[in-house]
Amino acid sequence: MKALLRHTGQMAFLAKADSNHWVPVDAGPPSGGGNAATAPIELLVIAAGGCVSMDMVHIFGKSRKPFTRFDMEVEATRAETHPRRLLSLHFHAQVEGPEMTPDAIEKAINLSLTKYCSVSLSLDRAVTFHASYTCNGVPGQEWQVERNMELYG
Repeated sequence: MKALLRHTGQMAFLAKADSNHWVPVDAGPPSGGGNAATAPIELLVIAAGGCVSMDMVHIFGKSRKPFTRFDMEVEATRAETHPRRLLSLHFHAQVEGPEMTPDAIEKAINLSLTKYCSVSLSLDRAVTFHASYTCNGVPGQEWQVERNMELYG
């Protein structure tokens, strides 16, 4: 994969990768930007959430667990000082469907975060993953997803 970032002023850029879709990127005023677009760290969190969500939808399809609604919220915790790296990500899936079960949601989240999601699995091992879900309006318990250390050699 290759990416191109074209400077458009201050801390603003237009970026594209192999898919050839342009994405605006900017920083907030404290970093010298105009806050006119999504910040790079936000794109990383969105990418992790998108990857896990796509994995889960694929797993639900293979498991014959249709859903009528799927939302993923990702909350990131960052270090207070520079570099303000990610410390943890909490993935919360809200899934509805007449045949959807808490076990199916938990299994899909765990499989994505330990085996399939190339974005989350590319993050440093020090970043912790937490997960939770709401299934048909009923919240489940939060848990820490154990990282598969074999992936990191």
